Amino acid sequence: MLWLTGINSIRFFAIFLIVVYHLFRSFLPGGFIAVDIFFTISGFLIVSKLIRESSHGKIHYWKYVGDRLLRIFPALLVCVLVTLILALFVHPDILAGMRANTIAALTFTTNIVQLLTGGSYENTISPNLFQHTWFLALEMQFYLLVPLLLMAIIAASKKHKTAVRSAGIVFTLLAFISTILMIVYGGVMGLPDRAYFAIDSHMGAFCMGAAFAVFNYLVPRTPRTPKVIPAIGLALSLAIVTILSFKLEYTNVMTYYFALPFTGILTVIMLFCIIKLQPNIHTRHKTANIVRVCEKLGELSFGVYLFHWPLYILLPNILPPNTPIWIYATLNILLSIAMTIICNQTLNVNRRLKMLKYYKKRRIAYAVVLIALLIPASFSFARMPEKSGITEQLQEMAAQESTEEEYESMRYLGIEDFNKTIEEVLMAQFKIAAKPSNQPAVINGKGAKNANSANVLVLGDSVTLGAKQALESTIPNTYVDAKESRSIITATGIIAGYSAKGKLPNTIVISLATNEYHITDSLLQSIVNSAGKDKTFILVTAYAGPQQPREKQNAALKSYADKHDNVYIADWWEIAHNNWSLMYADHIHLNPEGRITYANLIYSTIRSARR
Repeated sequence: MLWLTGINSIRFFAIFLIVVYHLFRSFLPGGFIAVDIFFTISGFLIVSKLIRESSHGKIHYWKYVGDRLLRIFPALLVCVLVTLILALFVHPDILAGMRANTIAALTFTTNIVQLLTGGSYENTISPNLFQHTWFLALEMQFYLLVPLLLMAIIAASKKHKTAVRSAGIVFTLLAFISTILMIVYGGVMGLPDRAYFAIDSHMGAFCMGAAFAVFNYLVPRTPRTPKVIPAIGLALSLAIVTILSFKLEYTNVMTYYFALPFTGILTVIMLFCIIKLQPNIHTRHKTANIVRVCEKLGELSFGVYLFHWPLYILLPNILPPNTPIWIYATLNILLSIAMTIICNQTLNVNRRLKMLKYYKKRRIAYAVVLIALLIPASFSFARMPEKSGITEQLQEMAAQESTEEEYESMRYLGIEDFNKTIEEVLMAQFKIAAKPSNQPAVINGKGAKNANSANVLVLGDSVTLGAKQALESTIPNTYVDAKESRSIITATGIIAGYSAKGKLPNTIVISLATNEYHITDSLLQSIVNSAGKDKTFILVTAYAGPQQPREKQNAALKSYADKHDNVYIADWWEIAHNNWSLMYADHIHLNPEGRITYANLIYSTIRSARR
């Protein structure tokens, strides 16, 4: 296979952006665009290999597929087995609903399953342990399709160079079509997950790399240029990707109109510059420590990508409460690197084949290790619950306390169906914090029968649903309307539905920022306007754990409240972010002590607003 010194350094740059994005999303909200760097490099390398193979004879499809699987599947299998075992020991509820996701990860169909089940890439409330394998699924799907396409083009052409030129045209057209689909789905239609997960709309970067591979084969020697020009081009390309990573977000339409397609183009420029600088980079690789370090770290990028995501989910449930985020992030990175090195040393393709062929004892050792992983992992797979404990509790609570009037109000606006598309599953319930409660006892009150007979209406998500009894007991004459996975974008319709049925309470509490990523003044204004005049609004800030920052959402709530005299803030984040003892181990949903604290906060805010 064609290899260029410097490609691993670009991979190191890309995996650095991705890991920082996952661990510090508020700091680098657009780091996810770096996956297109990997896609472009993959398209370039794999098509370069296939073109050279076809020039010496036909493409051996099944041998090629076997080689791809040998390089990818063993490390993936180890990652899945180790993750299942660790999750079982941390708590089985982490595995709730994971059976289909585990099968999808091992069959390279995660992106398809996510599309069919309405999964979200930025679903931070109930992250899937193997959600990151959508990346491998897209890669493998491209790997399976591209040789078939090349074989068809070669079969239809008499000369090899003519076939290669035709392939270049086809890849360029596919890149253009895929980019248009990315823009339409992600930008025009506002369906980022459809644009991001699907092979048709996200193969543009692969095809850009493939088209450049054709160009590099047909024009191996481009005109000489001063070394400084490709060096500047490489540095500028890296700088632009970094700037885009700081400026854009997953739900921003400009990500799909511009950033993702442009990242593929910038990666092609990087590859071109590396080719032009190859003699210099190769020399520096021998003499400069920084180049050698970047190349070595780039070799670990695949393994770090595999292992860092499960650790991202598992570590917060292993480490003590209030562990500083930098300790958590450092442990994640160090453990990911360590596990990658172990995998690379034991699962290296050439070393593995040699061991299996010549060393009986080592073959036995491989079999023993595999069985040692398979047995507990199979037990973990069999023990996977369909729903987590807290999900079952909340669903039972909602079923028992829902009323016909509430159902009619939801049906009036079609909200019931809409809510199902926001998020499907909640994070699992693990354990109640051991710290005893020192909060004042709740008032022995009783909630209102419906929203129109209440003095206070509370609209909330699963956090509020868990605290429903505490709220209705603490705040006199209160009606709580809370549903799992509800987003703040539904509040306008819900209030309008209640308003159509009768008189609204004077005070309306909105606690819906946990599941929302983009809160604007216009959205909040539409909520206030839907209630009519002379209503007091209490906006509750959100806390969703140390990995899931809500700074922008909370800042938007506070900014809006500062501009309006009838809007007040109940700052739940201020209380919760340094007091995990109020929550279950997912650091989102409230234990009994947390429910009382939450209710008291809202009640004290309402009393202050009425003075």
